[in-house]
Amino acid sequence: MPTVLTRPRRDVDIPPLLDILAMQQAETQYPFHWPPDLGPERFLRRPSEIEAWVAELDGDVVGHVAIQSVTEDELGRMWAAAHGVPITQLRCVSVLYADRRVVRRGIGSALLARATERALSDGGAPVLDVVAGHLDAVSLYLTRGWHEVGRVRPDWLPPTEEPVRAMILPRPGTAAPQPQ
Repeated sequence: MPTVLTRPRRDVDIPPLLDILAMQQAETQYPFHWPPDLGPERFLRRPSEIEAWVAELDGDVVGHVAIQSVTEDELGRMWAAAHGVPITQLRCVSVLYADRRVVRRGIGSALLARATERALSDGGAPVLDVVAGHLDAVSLYLTRGWHEVGRVRPDWLPPTEEPVRAMILPRPGTAAPQPQ
């Protein structure tokens, strides 16, 4: 089985990444609104982005992840309190998705590992949010040591959905948060 490679995202990667995002959206409901309110490219490349990567399999781009800075809002305050750090130290793993045509190949795991490594590299505190009904994603995070620290209902979430799970990855040498 070919190895999944991760590397920094380049401008040339944007068209295939947008195609993958559009193809998987009907099945995964990620993102819930399609096309996203600000457009697919602004969903992918956000002003709060610190760094982004792609996954490649046999030379083809097959997935994406980014690290974002976090704003002073309900979710940011929840994460900061759970980690015991200022909001400016939080690093949000976001826009993580993979091509559904090559599932179970370790793409999500490789991207999550790359983003987590980067989040921790400058003393950052890794955080993310995940739609409660996205069970594959929830399972991935839980099996990689992430902990749920609360739930929130962002504006973009349909009222029929459970609140979004706010999660943190405890930093090395820190205690895991107590279950909510």
